[in-house]
Amino acid sequence: MDKTLIGIVLVAGGAVSLAVAAWVVSWYRQRKLLEEAREWPTTEAIVQSGALEGTRESGRGVRPTFAFSYQVSGHYYSGRFCLIRSWRSAGKTSVESLIQQIIGHKLLLRYDPNRPEAWFIPDEYIDGCKVGQKIGLHVIHSYYPKD
Repeated sequence: MDKTLIGIVLVAGGAVSLAVAAWVVSWYRQRKLLEEAREWPTTEAIVQSGALEGTRESGRGVRPTFAFSYQVSGHYYSGRFCLIRSWRSAGKTSVESLIQQIIGHKLLLRYDPNRPEAWFIPDEYIDGCKVGQKIGLHVIHSYYPKD
């Protein structure tokens, strides 16, 4: 092998190693943040509204997405989450009826006592659908609205 090819192989190998290391660090931080969030104090949140919205991760489709509000020490905060399941088998009517059913729903919420605007829904499922939410800068499940 000539020196150019060896250099390319070494640079590519280094780049792959760096990418894997960055992913491992990110995964570790995400898990640590999730463990901390499971210990935050709880409050009750109320789902205020819902609609079908596209998300970055769903790409091709839409998901039922909900806005909720909660109160900590007399101050109101809000957040959003989506519900995930195979909507291909369900008709649009059943998705819309689920949205109407969830509006007004009360749910348990954990919030960061140092930053009450940071929240986490500890339930993994609501009405048989996986809860998609974000926490911190990282995605816990899969919710980010499209730009």
